[in-house]
Amino acid sequence: MNTEGGRESESGAAAVLPAAFMRGFTLIELLVVLVIIGILVSFATLAVGNDRDGLVQEEARRLAALIELGGEEATLQGRELGLQFTRSGYRFMFLEPQEDGPALWLALERDSLLRAREFHPEITPQLELEGLPQSLPTEPPEQGAPQLFLFSSGERTPFLLRLAADDGRIVHEIEAGPLGPIQRR
Repeated sequence: MNTEGGRESESGAAAVLPAAFMRGFTLIELLVVLVIIGILVSFATLAVGNDRDGLVQEEARRLAALIELGGEEATLQGRELGLQFTRSGYRFMFLEPQEDGPALWLALERDSLLRAREFHPEITPQLELEGLPQSLPTEPPEQGAPQLFLFSSGERTPFLLRLAADDGRIVHEIEAGPLGPIQRR
C-alpha cells in the first residue's frame, strides 16, 4: 500500500491523510459563513417588504385604470355605471330601467374587464366620497346603489380611495374630482 503525499495507493484503497489535512473549520471561517447568511436573510426580508409595496401599488394601478375604463364605457354606451366597494373587493354595476317601477342597480356579470374583483387579503380599502369617510360593508348587499357613480355625461362622484397594506405602513391613494383625470399617489 503506497501512501505517498496522502494519495490513494495503486490498489485503490484510501490512504491515511497526514494530521495537517485532518482539521475542522476555524472559528473565523464559521463566523464569515454566518455573516454571509445574515446578509442574505436581510436581503430576503427587504425583498418581501418590497413585494407588499408592489402588491398595493399594482392593485391601485389596476383599479384606477378600471375606473377610467368604466367612465369611458358609461359615456360610450350612454348608460349609468357605478362601483360598489366592500372591505374585500369591488364590483361594477349598471342602472337597469324597469317598466313597472324604479330602475334597479344590477351587477355587471358578463363583462370580462369590469367584472367583480377581490382585493388581496393583505390590502385594506378606505373610501371617502366628497370628503366624507364611508363605512364599507363586509359583503355586497343584494340590492342597493353603488357608492361611486360613473355617469353617462362623463361626470363621476368625487372620491378618495386609500389602499393600505395590513400593517398600515404602505398606502397608495386614488383620487378624482367630478371631471378630469384620476390621480394616483
